Amino acid sequence: MKKRYIILLSLVAILLSGCITSQNTHQQRDQKSKFIVMKTPVFRYADQGFVYKGSSTTKIEIYSSGVVVMKLDIAKGKVCNGSGLFSCMSKKEFNKRYLSASYPDDMLEKIFRGEAIFTGKNLIKKDKGFVQKITLAGSYNIDYTVLSDSIVFRDTVSNILIKVKDV
Repeated sequence: MKKRYIILLSLVAILLSGCITSQNTHQQRDQKSKFIVMKTPVFRYADQGFVYKGSSTTKIEIYSSGVVVMKLDIAKGKVCNGSGLFSCMSKKEFNKRYLSASYPDDMLEKIFRGEAIFTGKNLIKKDKGFVQKITLAGSYNIDYTVLSDSIVFRDTVSNILIKVKDV
């Protein structure tokens, strides 16, 4: 009888510790629903989703009719995709294939985190965020706006639009 009681208590403790770990993981993430637009010459997505910001990772999920259509995991120098477009590649290779080879390696992550790009070049602070306009003839013409509830990145040379808006 005593042995069964100890086993039962052990199982309950294991189950509860699993729940606690799961909650702590989710506390690091931004759980607000977003409307996400990603348009590049290679792919186009525009729908509801989530942007999860951990201490060393950024995850983007875009859903259509409740199904994940685009999932990107950005961490430790690489970008991985869980929705079949590609598996994993370096940030530099991702930029070359899907964005622009002229971009810094951390560009996509900085955009989805709402952080300044190109080490803050041409940054103009606004009431609830900032604006950057960055141009390099023949390579990029970027308008990047980060406000408290939205991010808009547009490069007219590379035909790239990324928008993230709180819902």
